[in-house]
Amino acid sequence: MNKKKEIIFLIIILAIAFFLRFFQLGSNPAALYWDEAAIALDAYSIATTGKDMNNQFFMQPVLGSYGDFKAPVLIWLAVPSVYLFGMTPFAIRLPVALFSILSIYLAYLLLKELLTFDGQLAKRYKFMPLLLALIMAISPWTVHFGRIGFESSLSVAFLLLALLFFLKALKNKGHYFLLSAFFASIAVYSYYSLRIVLPLFYLALVIIFFKEIKKNHLWRKLILALCLFAVTMIPILSSPYYARSQDYRLNNDNLIHHQKVIEESSKYLERYNSNLYSRVVYHRYVFVVRDFLSNMAAHFSNDFLFFKGDNNLRQHSGYFGEFLLVSLPFYYLGLFLLFKNYKSKLSAFLVVFMVLSPIPAAMVYEVPHASRAIYLFVPFSILIAWGINQFILFGKKIAIFITAGLFLINAIFYYSDYFIEYPKRSSEAWLYSYNQVAIYIKEHYQEFSKIEIDERYWLPRIFVYYQFPQLLDQTRELKNALLNNPINSFGLADPFAYLLDQNDLGKKQAKFIYYKDEIPTGFYAVKNFDFLNGEKSLVLVVKDGQKSN
Repeated sequence: MNKKKEIIFLIIILAIAFFLRFFQLGSNPAALYWDEAAIALDAYSIATTGKDMNNQFFMQPVLGSYGDFKAPVLIWLAVPSVYLFGMTPFAIRLPVALFSILSIYLAYLLLKELLTFDGQLAKRYKFMPLLLALIMAISPWTVHFGRIGFESSLSVAFLLLALLFFLKALKNKGHYFLLSAFFASIAVYSYYSLRIVLPLFYLALVIIFFKEIKKNHLWRKLILALCLFAVTMIPILSSPYYARSQDYRLNNDNLIHHQKVIEESSKYLERYNSNLYSRVVYHRYVFVVRDFLSNMAAHFSNDFLFFKGDNNLRQHSGYFGEFLLVSLPFYYLGLFLLFKNYKSKLSAFLVVFMVLSPIPAAMVYEVPHASRAIYLFVPFSILIAWGINQFILFGKKIAIFITAGLFLINAIFYYSDYFIEYPKRSSEAWLYSYNQVAIYIKEHYQEFSKIEIDERYWLPRIFVYYQFPQLLDQTRELKNALLNNPINSFGLADPFAYLLDQNDLGKKQAKFIYYKDEIPTGFYAVKNFDFLNGEKSLVLVVKDGQKSN
């Protein structure tokens, strides 16, 4: 294939990727999640005042947000988007969609660069980079996370940039190590889990490409770049939010706070009287390692990759797996080629990528987790592309038509479901009823002196703030509620204290209660806020105000 045709095919692939990411971007998923609403609020606050929602200067390594302590890059990128398009789901998801498309191009360049270290593979599998771009353009995992405003989605592009410039630096252009370190730093400031992955990645790359680094006398430039990367981590570690952010993230059921394995270990030690053998075999760290490996393995299962995907409907559509089902045989053919060419740089690189990517996800018991293990879709996509390229070599033109036909049919079935059924099926996961309640309140709040919202789905007030972002101006007197109030990690003041005239007894009182709960005395039902699939959720019940004499 000549260069001109390759560019044409790449443009077509990127156009397909653009359509799959931008079609219904503002309405599918059906509503904003907490994180997206919080990003919108910080972006709005920065766009209007230069400070975040906690009245802090926006150039912070850790932003307090509503108490979950966010990485800043996605919020910064959302600022011009919110400024131009307003407080809309489209505006919040736009930066991620654009960087998702960029990630496809970067993966294409990365694989082309990687293949130059294995001349025979580059010559034999010359279609692999284009096939990789196609797989990343149409796979459920990549498309879905290219449509939602999550930090992990954005960080993929910066990780790929860091890896791409590392490979370029190996060809006697050591100054590219500095660019690699620069983008690695941005990647960490995009998604904090990369603090774990990137140092290990650099160590592995040094081992894989040791000969190239030594041959081209690149040690000094490499060490300088790594030192600069380490220096850029200092602001995170010195942030007044750092300790709080660590506590928040480690508050989950995880392997660091391993109460679960301590209890299991204690049972065995008690059963065997804590003899030397049992203290070694049933030590809690043995169970931690077991659970870690089990959690890692969950991300390599056929169920996760091809049949079921992530069970959380925010992370996946709930229709088959993270990759199109037709990818399965090509994935295993790619694995075969990986082991067959085990001495190649490509195989070593892929093994490292696959081993390191799920580490953040494996630290928590909620597995498999498509967001925390998001970087896995890159090596898996490469394996699928490798398998397809080999199949094409087997069957020539007929193989191309067979493969294209199978992927087209599978994609039509999958995306018909995704764009028609998924919004309805997943509306509860995306807190659709809270979003609708907040919209209703925006239109009718003048009628009420008191409003309460059932917190069954947790933190409804963030959606009220999303509909009334100007309330942030009125709450700035709280300064930084997250630092000044260590008891309440979620530093959002009650919006109704600022929004309603609570002394006007002539106005009605409103409660948004769960539909199964008993209606309070004196109240009557006014409106239902159901999910898009028809399932019941919240009910607005109202109590009339007192009539004046």
